[in-house]
Amino acid sequence: MKSFWQPRSLSQLILFSFFAALAPLGVAILFSVQTLAEMAEKNREITDIVLDVTRLGQEIRQDVLEIERRTRQYLAIADPELADLFELERARLTVKIKTLQELIPSDSTEINDLLGSLERLDLVPAHNVATLENLGIVSLTQSDLDLKFSVINTQSKAVESWLQTAVDQLLQKNSEYANDHIDSLLWQLSLLAATTLALLLLFAHWINKPVKDLTKEIHNLGTSGLSHQIEISGPLELQALGSELEWLRQGLHESEQQKQRFIRHISHELKTPLSSLREGADLLAEQVTGHLSQQQLEIVEIVRNNGIVLQRLIENLIDYNHLPHQKLHFEEIGLRALWRELLANYSISLKKKGLQLQQRGSTETWVADRYKLKSSLDNLLSNAINYTPTGGLIDILWHSNADHLVIEVANSGEPIPQRDAERVFEPFFQSVAKRSGPIKGSGIGLSVARECIEAQGGSLSLAPHERLPVCFRLICPAH
Repeated sequence: MKSFWQPRSLSQLILFSFFAALAPLGVAILFSVQTLAEMAEKNREITDIVLDVTRLGQEIRQDVLEIERRTRQYLAIADPELADLFELERARLTVKIKTLQELIPSDSTEINDLLGSLERLDLVPAHNVATLENLGIVSLTQSDLDLKFSVINTQSKAVESWLQTAVDQLLQKNSEYANDHIDSLLWQLSLLAATTLALLLLFAHWINKPVKDLTKEIHNLGTSGLSHQIEISGPLELQALGSELEWLRQGLHESEQQKQRFIRHISHELKTPLSSLREGADLLAEQVTGHLSQQQLEIVEIVRNNGIVLQRLIENLIDYNHLPHQKLHFEEIGLRALWRELLANYSISLKKKGLQLQQRGSTETWVADRYKLKSSLDNLLSNAINYTPTGGLIDILWHSNADHLVIEVANSGEPIPQRDAERVFEPFFQSVAKRSGPIKGSGIGLSVARECIEAQGGSLSLAPHERLPVCFRLICPAH
C-alpha cells in the first residue's frame, strides 16, 4: 500500500477505504440492473410473441371456418364473386400461417400439411373461363367438400395443438433463460460480496495497523524500556505523530541514562565516605583510640546507628533503581537464620527504643530468590522499628498455606489512615503516621519491598491483626 499512495491523514484514508469498499457494491448494482433489464426485455419479447401467436392461432381457426363457409356458399349458388372472396381469404390465411412460422421457427409438419391442403383447395371464378366443366369445378360435390374440410379442420386442430406446445416450450425456454441469468447474477453478486469483504478486511487492517502500532509503542515506553526505536507506518499524520513519539522516547531515554549515571555516581560518592564514617565510629566504639566515657560512648552509638540508617536509605535507592533489570535466582532459604541475620542489623535500635519482639514461625525453609526476599523483609522490619514508639511491640509471624508462604510483620505504631492504605506502597510517598528517629525516610522502602516480592509472583499488602494496629502481610509463592 505504501508504495503507490500514502494518505495525508487518517480521515483521508477512511474516506478512501469507504469508497473503495463501495466500488464492488456499485458494480453489483450495475450488474443487477443490467441483468434485470435484459430479463425484462426478454420477457416483453416473449410476451409479445405469445400474444401474437395466440391471436394468429385464433384468427387462423376463424379463417378456416370462414373459407369453409365461403366454399359451401359458392358450391350452392356458383357466384363468381364468392370465388374471388375465397381466393382473397385463402391468400390472407396463407400469409398468417407463414407469419406464424416466422414467429415460431419450426419444421412442423402440421403447418406444412395445412398449407398444402389449402393450396389444393381451389376455386376458379366463372367469368375467367369458358365453361366450369372444362375446369373441373363441377365435380366438387358436397361429399368431396366434407372430406376436404374434415382434413383441413383436423390439420387446423393439429396446428392449434402444436401451437400450444410451441408456446409452452417458448415459455419454458424463457424460464430457463431467466433462471440462468439469476444464477449468473447470484454468482456475480457472491463474487462481488466476497471482494467487498476482502477489501473491508484489507482496509480495516490498513487503518488499524498504525493505530495499534502507535498504542503498542506507547505501551512499550512504560513497560519494556526505551531502547527500541519507534517507527510508525500509515498516513502521514500518524507518521508525524510517530516521529514526535520517537523524539519523546529519545528524550526519556536520555533522561533515564542520566538518572542511571546519577544514581551510580551518587551511590559511589555517598557510600565511600559513609564506609569511612562507619569504620571510624566502630573504632571509637571499640575504644581503639583510647578510653571513652559513658557519655562519649552514647554519642558514638548515635553516630553508628544513624550511619546504618543512612546506609539503608542509600541501598533502598540503589535497589529501587535496579529492580526492573534484576533476574531471579531461586534457592532454599532457612527462614529462622534469615530473620536472625536481619535482626542482628537492628539490635542496637531495638535496645535503644526498648522494643519488644515476638517471633513465631512454623515453616523452617522455603525456596525463593534470597536477595529479593531478604530485601522485602528488611524493609518491612526497618519500617516497623521506625514507626513503633519507644517501648512498643513488634510481632513477626510466618507459616505456609498450601503452596504459599505467609509472613506478617505487625507493630504497635500509629494506625495508617484508610486513605493512605494503598498509597504507602507508592515510591516517595510519606504517610501522616508519626515516624521516630533523627533521619526522615526516603519513602521508597515499602515500594521496594512490594516490587521485590511481586517479581517472584507474590504480593504485599496491609492486613488486619488480632492485637496490633499496623500489620503488613507478605505472600511468597513456592518455586
